[in-house]
Amino acid sequence: MNRPLLTVEGLGVTLDRDKPVLRDVSLTLERGEALGLVGESGAGKSMTARAVAALLPANAVATGSIRFGGQELLGARGEALRRIRREMAVVFQDPRAHINPVRRIGDFLTEQSSVVGGLDRREATRRAQRMLTEVGITDTARCLRHYPSDLSGGMLQRVMIAAALLGEPKLILADEPTTALDVTTQSEVMAILDELRRDAGVALLFITHDLDLAAAVCDRTAVMYAGQIIETQPSGRLHTDPLHPYAAALAAARPDLDSPAHRLAAIPGRPVAAWEAATTCAFADRCAHRVARCTTSGPVPLEGGVRCLRAGELSLTKAVTR
Repeated sequence: MNRPLLTVEGLGVTLDRDKPVLRDVSLTLERGEALGLVGESGAGKSMTARAVAALLPANAVATGSIRFGGQELLGARGEALRRIRREMAVVFQDPRAHINPVRRIGDFLTEQSSVVGGLDRREATRRAQRMLTEVGITDTARCLRHYPSDLSGGMLQRVMIAAALLGEPKLILADEPTTALDVTTQSEVMAILDELRRDAGVALLFITHDLDLAAAVCDRTAVMYAGQIIETQPSGRLHTDPLHPYAAALAAARPDLDSPAHRLAAIPGRPVAAWEAATTCAFADRCAHRVARCTTSGPVPLEGGVRCLRAGELSLTKAVTR
């Protein structure tokens, strides 16, 4: 039986010793699979990706287990860590914040191939041009001569994706890569990621606020709240048959062009951070379905893909049909 490419079990991350930002996060990702990670700001989506990429802040303490290709990532150091990370790539939200503004695009794309891959400058340049072509950039020679400030946001995000793919990764961590882009460019960038994933068999962990975008791109979607994954389902089913009240509320809050409403549905209360959430059900204070045991039973386990004591007795389908 083939093991998953990525297995995260009971991951917890604490900052400054007393502020948890992730609590009991568990997920799996198969080779070539796309998993969406959705939720409100502060839910822990980006921190989960940073933990997987071993990019946590210096003051972070991580517990649990992250296995990539069967190798334990937490606690790995030196060459062992570098070997694991060479098989991952990160596409960040804002490419302008992650590309040196005073160096040309060609320098940015060829450095890894020259230093890590041992290629000479000419071969590294040819390889960079081939990858730029793959992500939809036609005049590759001209692009390599440009500085980041010469390119639009969409073009620069394509450059980031090309840089990620140059290392031939097995896993791409895409942290809201389309947030700063217009709708047309967003669609083009996601089509590139999806096509490359299917053609090259690369796994994708895709972080987004957009449930519809996650459903269009991802095989499964995991919903996060207060530093925990509260539901994981096939993306299509999450839209039509959510099991957790929070997931149902998120789905109901989406705009629907076929059934316009004067006001979008809103979730009462405010999102809570992991460090201030209850040790029982973190969503209980905002949930219309809570009962006494929701706040007295102790930590709620993730069972059957959902972290809710009442999931078996609730029917939430009506909450997302209009």
